[in-house]
Amino acid sequence: MPEAANSAAVRKGNRKRVFRYIYDAQSPVTKQSIAQTLSLSLPTVSASLSELMEEGLLTYSGTFASTGGRKPRAITVAADARFSVGIQIKEDQAIISAIDLRAQELASHTVLRTFADSDEYYAHLAQSLETFLDQHALPREKLLGVGIALPGIVQWEEELAVYVPTLGLRNRKLVHLRSHFPYPIVVQNDANASGFAESWGRPGQEAMVFLVLEKGVGGAILMGGQSYTGDHNRSGELGHLCVVPNGRRCRCGRQGCFEAYCSTARLSDDLGVTLEDFFHRLRRQDETACRVWDEYLFHLAQGIVNIQVMMDCDVVIGGVLTDYLEPYLPQLREEVSRLSSFGADNRILLSRYHTHSVCAGAALHFIDLFLQDV
Repeated sequence: MPEAANSAAVRKGNRKRVFRYIYDAQSPVTKQSIAQTLSLSLPTVSASLSELMEEGLLTYSGTFASTGGRKPRAITVAADARFSVGIQIKEDQAIISAIDLRAQELASHTVLRTFADSDEYYAHLAQSLETFLDQHALPREKLLGVGIALPGIVQWEEELAVYVPTLGLRNRKLVHLRSHFPYPIVVQNDANASGFAESWGRPGQEAMVFLVLEKGVGGAILMGGQSYTGDHNRSGELGHLCVVPNGRRCRCGRQGCFEAYCSTARLSDDLGVTLEDFFHRLRRQDETACRVWDEYLFHLAQGIVNIQVMMDCDVVIGGVLTDYLEPYLPQLREEVSRLSSFGADNRILLSRYHTHSVCAGAALHFIDLFLQDV
C-alpha cells in the first residue's frame, strides 16, 4: 500500500476509534481520557476531534473540575447530528418514528389507514413521511435512511415479502414499495427489528429471545447482539409453535399455534371490545374477563416454557400488550414456574421500548451502519 494511502487509513481508523469510544462512554469524556484509554498521542486525538467537530458529530458540554491548570472540556456525541426513521406497517395503521444517534425518539406519528398492497397505499405512506418530517422540522440532509418493518418473513436482498399473513402478502416483490421513497430503504421482519432494538439497549447480553404479542405473535432470536435469522429468514416465527395439539385453527392453516391462543385479538376482537376496555373489566374483576385472562396467561406461559426449554435465556415480551402486562408479570412468572420442568425462573422481562420497539429497531439499522463507517 502506498505511504499516503496507508497514512489515510490509519487516520480513518483512529477517527473511528475516537468516535466509538465517546459514543460508548454514554457520558461526556475528556481529550486526556481518550488518549489514555486508546493509547493514542494527544496530537492524534486532537486531529480526530477536530474533524468530528467540524462535521458536527461531536460537541462540548461544559467542563470538568480542574486538577491544576485549565479545566478540561467535556466532549460528547451530538445526538441530533443524524437521525433515522422507522415505519411499522400493520393491518389498520402505520406507525412512523424518528430516532437520533442515541436511539432516543425524536417524534412519532400514527397513520390511520387500512393496509392495501397498492401504489396508492405506498404513495400515501411516503407522503405521510414527508409531512411528518416537515411537521417536526427534521432536516432531510441529516436523514440516514428509512427502515420499514412488516409482520412476516422478508428477504430484503431479493426484495421479497415471502409470507406476511396478516397483510395478505405471499412471495410479493417489494420493489414497488421502495420506489415511492427517495431515501435509502430497508424492509425487515417486525419482530427482528424489535429484538434488535432491545438487544441494542442491553449491551453485553449474549442471548435473548424477543416475543412480540400483537394481533400476530412473532419473535426474534438474538445471539451476541445480532439477529439469528436462520438459513431461510424463518427463525423466530414463534407464533407457530404448537401449544395445543389439534387445537384452535391458526391463520397459517394449522391447528394449535401459539398465535391462535395468544394473539391480542383473543382479548379484544373475540369479545367485541378494545384492549383498554378488556383490562378495565379485568381490573374490576369482571367474571368473563378473568376467565379469558386466566386462559390467555396459561397458553402464554406454555409458549414461554417451550421457548425456554429450547433457548435457556431471557425472554423479553414486546408489542401492544406490554402497555398492560406489567401488573400481571408476577402472575405470568408464577404460571411459567408451575409449568416448567426446571422450577422458578424470573427471566421474563418487558420491552424497554414498549409499542415503539419495532420502529426503533427498524430505524437502528441505519444508525448501526453509520456508526460502523463514521
